[in-house]
Amino acid sequence: MASVIPELKVHHVSVSVPDLEAALAWYERVLGFRVEHRFAIDAIPARAAFMERGGLRLEVWEAAGGARVPDIRREPNTDLREGGTKHVAFAVADLQACLERLLAMGVDIAAVQREPTLPMAAEANPADRSRGPAFAAFIRDPGGTLIELLDATRVGA
Repeated sequence: MASVIPELKVHHVSVSVPDLEAALAWYERVLGFRVEHRFAIDAIPARAAFMERGGLRLEVWEAAGGARVPDIRREPNTDLREGGTKHVAFAVADLQACLERLLAMGVDIAAVQREPTLPMAAEANPADRSRGPAFAAFIRDPGGTLIELLDATRVGA
């Protein structure tokens, strides 16, 4: 069966944050994105920026009166109960080593999944290699948005 829209490709992922400058600095420092350009929409009012890394684009918004992510959306397992888009996921080389670096940087690691059939779980020390290598993990940006990281060698990416 042919699709109504014959060709699709992802243009960008968009995230709303309570503090644009803090978010831009975090996405650059932690995930390596760089600001492409900034813009504003006065009628909302909102400020935003497009960020880019290796052909991936991220649109980051700060709207007047914007809030942090609600508590139920800050946890991977409870977020699944809420409707709508869930998260963006990035495949990374050697997720366990990434977790060690992220922890050293003070990044908020929400949960780790050691095996694909196990649930996500918060860990006191996600860098602990004695528990086995991480299959997947969720980190949070400064506004609480969940971002999934997957071990590329274990997900076939």
